[in-house]
Amino acid sequence: MKIKVIILFLFVFSLCACFDDKGNYDYREMAEITIENIPELIEVLGSSDHIVVKPKVISPSKEEITEDNPNFEFNYKIELKAGGTIVSGQRWVDLNPMKKLYLDTLAAFVANTYVGWFSVMDKRSGVQTSAMFEVKVASPTYEGWMILCDEGAQKRVRMDMISVISAERTVPAYDILTPLGLPELKQAAGIGFYPTLYSNPSDIIYVMSGEGTFKIDRETFKTDASWDINNVDFVIPRVGENVIFYTSVNGSNAAGALACLCVTDVGNAYAQVLDYGGAAFEYPVNTSARGATPEYRVAPYIGVSLARPGRSSTALFYDVDNQRFVGWKYGSDADGMQILTPVPDPDDALFSFRAGMELVYMESTRYSNGLVYAILQDDAGKRCIYGINMSGNGFVQEAKYENLNAPDFDKATSFAFHSQFPYMFYAVGNKVYLHNLGTNVTYPMDNIALGDNEEVTMLKFNLYRQCSLADLSNQSDEFMARQYELMVGSYNHSASDNNGGRLGFYPVDGVNNSVTKRTEYEGFARIKDVVYRERR
Repeated sequence: MKIKVIILFLFVFSLCACFDDKGNYDYREMAEITIENIPELIEVLGSSDHIVVKPKVISPSKEEITEDNPNFEFNYKIELKAGGTIVSGQRWVDLNPMKKLYLDTLAAFVANTYVGWFSVMDKRSGVQTSAMFEVKVASPTYEGWMILCDEGAQKRVRMDMISVISAERTVPAYDILTPLGLPELKQAAGIGFYPTLYSNPSDIIYVMSGEGTFKIDRETFKTDASWDINNVDFVIPRVGENVIFYTSVNGSNAAGALACLCVTDVGNAYAQVLDYGGAAFEYPVNTSARGATPEYRVAPYIGVSLARPGRSSTALFYDVDNQRFVGWKYGSDADGMQILTPVPDPDDALFSFRAGMELVYMESTRYSNGLVYAILQDDAGKRCIYGINMSGNGFVQEAKYENLNAPDFDKATSFAFHSQFPYMFYAVGNKVYLHNLGTNVTYPMDNIALGDNEEVTMLKFNLYRQCSLADLSNQSDEFMARQYELMVGSYNHSASDNNGGRLGFYPVDGVNNSVTKRTEYEGFARIKDVVYRERR
């Protein structure tokens, strides 16, 4: 009984002590630190630009906390937005080992999107306040216009680039593949680009030349002799021939193509049927039986529908030995997809597919859901244009243009056909002309002003390929309009070095038969081909 009384006394005493001690503590909530001036997004060029952040930190007493305040510590960290490790198995990278308030550090990261964290810690309480920002690191090879050139009298193959860092910033870069392992090549032929949303194979980029064709890594642009197209895309290595034209046939699937097709400098054509799991090109298809010896040579052009999404399963070639059009068709017959077949004339023919003329040029467009234009020349040097519609599963004769009111058209060396208007552009020397196919009227493009020592080396419209831009909701109208701008590549022969190349971009006025210059870039070699490296 005595023990119970003692316990009760101690409990009452301690309870009273608690009530007596209540006034000795301040139970007010601690005010928070606020962080201002943190950007939501920082866009930088990897290994070139700096990541710069200059935050303003406000204390609970509304005073600005400066870097020399000993009570606070500042930290910056970064990680991949999609997760994973950045370097050496590390998920996080400390950007601020010196614990400075302001961040100014080289963006020494591969092209990707990262999440950055800035934090302020009160050393006295251990309380930490943080703010988040994104860092988009681009590389000179990540996105933009790939520009394939011939350099100097030896025509050394060189790739320059107009790198798109952001919607507001573009940076020219020169000779980007030489330090990345591209073998010494001559006579640039073109850029092969097959964009796909399939994870395997991923986007394919080829540099084609008269001395070899090499695949380049889609992320780093690195390559070497082992990336020769013979090693990576052909079942049987070819001897004495080089791929100089490469394209894909895109069906209704927005993720990838039905097939890839190519032509070599000796006039052989090859087909890689992707939709059937075809891993590589096989034997030449310019034959009437699979695997047989080639029976004729084809021109270095392939006509396909470029409508988006794809609405075709055919491709058009030209037999230069017999001067006729021959076709390739996708189907269920494996043997049938490894041959070419002469295109028959329809009953109501506008012209004969057995043209009996030299093919000067052929171009695929989106006009009329996939019109292919072919420029042909007879023995007297007179030129005409055939329009062949490639939509669906056939070869439909849609247009024939003869007796063209086009000055010096027989001397033209560069051509480009628009995909929205019935316009053909052609160049003679340093002059560019617009020919309206509907009215048979030609307009000199006098505002494409080139000097007396300059010549046009390329005319082109860079149509985005449907695979990598299937989701158009994320594309701005301005960005999408770029594919319908006339690109004019020219070279100034009076340049003191090998960098006399210029590339101009000209929006086309479909009402007034004219163009206006939006912008231009200089410092390239002799421009042979331009392809936009799609990433957005």
